[in-house]
Amino acid sequence: MSWGYAVIDVETTGLLPSAGHRVAEIGVVLLDPAGAVQDEWRTLVDPGRDLGAQHLHGITTADARSAPAFAAIAPELTRLLTGRVLVAHNLSSDARFLAAEYERIGYGALHVPAAGLCTMKLSNSFLYAAGRSLTACCEAAGVPPAEARSALHEARAAAGLLRYYLQLSPDDPRWTWAERTARSWPWPVLDGPVAAPAPRRHPDAVPDHFLARIVEVLPSVPEPPQADEYLTALDATLVDRNLSIDGQDALSQAAEHCGLEQEQVSALHADYLRALAAAATAGGVLDEPEREDLVLVAELLGSSRADLDAALAADHPALAPRVRQAPDTAVLTC
Repeated sequence: MSWGYAVIDVETTGLLPSAGHRVAEIGVVLLDPAGAVQDEWRTLVDPGRDLGAQHLHGITTADARSAPAFAAIAPELTRLLTGRVLVAHNLSSDARFLAAEYERIGYGALHVPAAGLCTMKLSNSFLYAAGRSLTACCEAAGVPPAEARSALHEARAAAGLLRYYLQLSPDDPRWTWAERTARSWPWPVLDGPVAAPAPRRHPDAVPDHFLARIVEVLPSVPEPPQADEYLTALDATLVDRNLSIDGQDALSQAAEHCGLEQEQVSALHADYLRALAAAATAGGVLDEPEREDLVLVAELLGSSRADLDAALAADHPALAPRVRQAPDTAVLTC
């Protein structure tokens, strides 16, 4: 049986399938064992619920409602994935959503992550001092980044990363392990009519607001092993601007999914705030709306304004809050 790689990306209505979030778009890029592109496939998926952060993924309600349900495209998607190594940037998240969709149509819990490779985790082996985001990894590898926010564009970027890794170390034993696992992985056999794919009409440019820019350059955190998976969920919460109780609940669930203890989460949050402050102040300038955004982030992370001020001033003392002296009191102003 011939084999190769199936690089996937999914756009979703939120962070966690356990919270009722669904797949709204799937992109697949098929590669041969050397990393050459063989085919591409993409479709919007009607999630059967609201679309969540539409300003982030750019999928319109009209497009989603005219798209097929997951059950209608599952036979074709399964055909594309069978016998191939599943690959994604932050595979555990994409695979968890796929497994939940298959379970919803009656095929039980597929332990999909065990069958694939994660380009984000592999970056710790192949990219020196790269950030964890797809954009940062592509930049470090000299690979064209995603041109727009769509599942297919991001699958193409991840496919470029995998190709870079394959060329850098063609004899890496992980490729042999992945091939062996993919050949024997028990995907379900699905019959029945297959709906035509429904591509989105106009993919949007990648979001370029303040928090989106800085989370893209945050460094990878290899320890504990689940750190980058959890921090990627935190990145998404910030880019989604879900700086609220709902965002905190989603992060708590994400930490639970990753098997992180509260002490580990607290340490990751403290390091994250420092890294975020360093990225935000890299140019030595921070305007007031940006500082207020960071205050909200600090609150989401369980830190105080004073913790943020200390982090901001660590590399750029001029960005420390100014103290205005009154006759009898000292008033802290930002």
